[in-house]
Amino acid sequence: MKKENLTPDKIEEILNKQSGVYGISRVSVDFRDIEVEAQAGGESAKLALDVFHYTVASYIAKCAVTMEGIDVLTFTAGVGEKGPISREAICNQLEFLGVKIDKEKNKIRGEEAEISSSDSKVKIYTIPTNEELMIARETEKIVKQ
Repeated sequence: MKKENLTPDKIEEILNKQSGVYGISRVSVDFRDIEVEAQAGGESAKLALDVFHYTVASYIAKCAVTMEGIDVLTFTAGVGEKGPISREAICNQLEFLGVKIDKEKNKIRGEEAEISSSDSKVKIYTIPTNEELMIARETEKIVKQ
């Protein structure tokens, strides 16, 4: 910040709007756009997805070590419930834990479903979120206090 003479607001913009998958891909913050670019041969977009998938898989693996294994893996929210490419890539990195995804079942988007293969040691699910409903419920609690 000092070296580049940047304001706190500019640093916040860089960290929140120009970093992460956007910073690597230079495509978008929307994973759908990044996936399209990666499938079209965009190396930066592919790298952004690879880094994201590895990071998610490594956090899941860390949790599995702490819990001494996992029985269920649930994908939810934007990428989790609508991102079959990401779900498959993440699960593929977790095969050593017995995670096996069914490629056909994994094609769904935005539905509650089991997507694990019949021989998976870990059950894999997608569960849609309803963030607006959760915000409304939390707001109601605060208002009633």
